[in-house]
Amino acid sequence: MKKYLLLPLVLIGANTFAQFSINGQIGNYSNKPVLVKIFENGSPKTINTVKTDHNGNFTTKVPVKYNGIVKLETPAGGAISVLSDNENIKFSTVYGEQIQTGLKVTEGKAQTEYNKLQQLVPLNELNASIFPHIKNIYNPNDPFYKAIETEEKRINDLNKNQSISSPLVNYISGLEALVKESKTNLSEASANKILTHIQNDDDRLENSSYLPELAFAYINYQFSKSPNDTPENNLQKATEVLLEKGNIETERGQNILSTIFTLVPEANFPNFYSSYKSKVNSLTCKITDDLKKKVSGANTIKIGDKAPDIKFETPVKGKKSLYDIKASEKLVVFWASWCPACNKELPYIKEYYTEFKKKGGEIIAISLDFDQTEFNNATKDLGWYNYTDLLRWDSPIAESYNVDSTPTIFLLDKDNKIVQKVGHITELQSSK
Repeated sequence: MKKYLLLPLVLIGANTFAQFSINGQIGNYSNKPVLVKIFENGSPKTINTVKTDHNGNFTTKVPVKYNGIVKLETPAGGAISVLSDNENIKFSTVYGEQIQTGLKVTEGKAQTEYNKLQQLVPLNELNASIFPHIKNIYNPNDPFYKAIETEEKRINDLNKNQSISSPLVNYISGLEALVKESKTNLSEASANKILTHIQNDDDRLENSSYLPELAFAYINYQFSKSPNDTPENNLQKATEVLLEKGNIETERGQNILSTIFTLVPEANFPNFYSSYKSKVNSLTCKITDDLKKKVSGANTIKIGDKAPDIKFETPVKGKKSLYDIKASEKLVVFWASWCPACNKELPYIKEYYTEFKKKGGEIIAISLDFDQTEFNNATKDLGWYNYTDLLRWDSPIAESYNVDSTPTIFLLDKDNKIVQKVGHITELQSSK
């Protein structure tokens, strides 16, 4: 299964040093995992994986001072976003399509006020987009026309009476409005607003999750402004302006460049990458770890390279790491129990393993799961080495091998050098 967006991972601290806690209850979601993320440098960072109890309750702690969006993800893709101005949050919801919209907050000023604003969104859309068209159909003296006018007034009064005192809620709401404006009416005025945020905002911009969307919107603006120019020239021009406002010698500017490197593929923009990698390498200031990785290509491994070691937090069959396993050849298989393509591949891997094992080979399967029960059920009949760090696509193991889809299979020789990288077991050719 393809991973559509590669995101870097930083594991932060321990719960002992929490700045604030999040207490949640997710109905119809008992004894299952929740992945906890905050945003740093504009990208989501996993800080914890917790499990709900039999009533769907869980507690997690954020170990750093933080003003922004906290994302709570479930394995099947359901996600909850909550705002915290470095304050405790308590909420309840029900697992399913309305896991976000059904959020009921009992603690946390920022999220409480944000919830009230969100409840007005569908009503305001009715006022702006639906009611005017309906009124055109009816006579102003019709009872239904008058009923719509009454509802319009009620919605307008709700907006007037809405009092928001949280600076964070006002800030996030302003960014959301700008993102929406940029998608529906990408104008010079919108582009200038983006640049103003880039130049003037504090780290709430990165913590909001909206930095990539704003950078992408500005790049689109440049493309629309100069449709006859080459894509690479347009990308270069947009980046120059964004970095003029963000300053490449600051974290803000480096976060922007990292974001752009994530948004656009190097294969399509080789000159752009070459130019900006050279600029970064010539900097004498401190460079963020994320940008260092993107520029150095630290995660790009090639045939002939020594495979990164994989440390097992808990020994697997008595072994503590990939290097600790001795074999004439090894297959490192990246897969997941939730991946349909992987489950189709498993019978072929089992068949291959029978002869591979007889010849002294061994399989080390790294699962991108984050539900321990599902992982255990999926691997109970698999005779090779099975391991998961329960971080799904945020796994640093997958990042170190530059894995962006499952299944992905690496063939290693006895010295752990990479001989082949394939997507299917049938593509393998023995190194012997």
